[in-house]
Amino acid sequence: MKILALLPLLLIMAACSSTPRLPPPDTDEQQFIYRMQNWSMDGRISITQTDRTDTARVSWDQQQADYRIDLTAGPFNQTVAIMTGRPGRVEIQVAGEDDRYVARSPEALMQALLGWNLPVSHAVWWIRGIPDPTRPHQVVTNETSFRFQQQGWDVDILRYQEVTPGNRLPSRLRMVHNGLTVNLVIGRWDLNL
Repeated sequence: MKILALLPLLLIMAACSSTPRLPPPDTDEQQFIYRMQNWSMDGRISITQTDRTDTARVSWDQQQADYRIDLTAGPFNQTVAIMTGRPGRVEIQVAGEDDRYVARSPEALMQALLGWNLPVSHAVWWIRGIPDPTRPHQVVTNETSFRFQQQGWDVDILRYQEVTPGNRLPSRLRMVHNGLTVNLVIGRWDLNL
């Protein structure tokens, strides 16, 4: 997997059946999500741009503001990249390369390496099923999902799973922006509350 194909998979993280209409998280669920500071998830991610699709398995470990995202691919689930981050520093190590790519934010890294200006830091909220509370957003009515728009992205929460009694988190979501489609299927949430 080439670095240009790999970076959006990593950076947009920092992939089926029809479901009934899904209401947005209620106030109790939102409070549960806002309190989540230590958690991990495993799933599959795909990114489609024009006529190309790249896929990988993703493991995301979030401990307060620090995180580690591992991407694996291929028949033996080989590690292809690891991204670590904390406030003010993001680093990517690509398997088979000696260089480490470092920047102050995922957005700065994406801008420097790909020339794209995308608000990828919001993904930490989006994968939990809610808009980033620090930015304006608009909820869009949709018959089969909870959908919102934020920072130029359309985010659809297509399916949920109950993670604790009365609390649910996404198990399938789609994020779309300027011809870029990211699908995430989450198989496991681990909450270290």
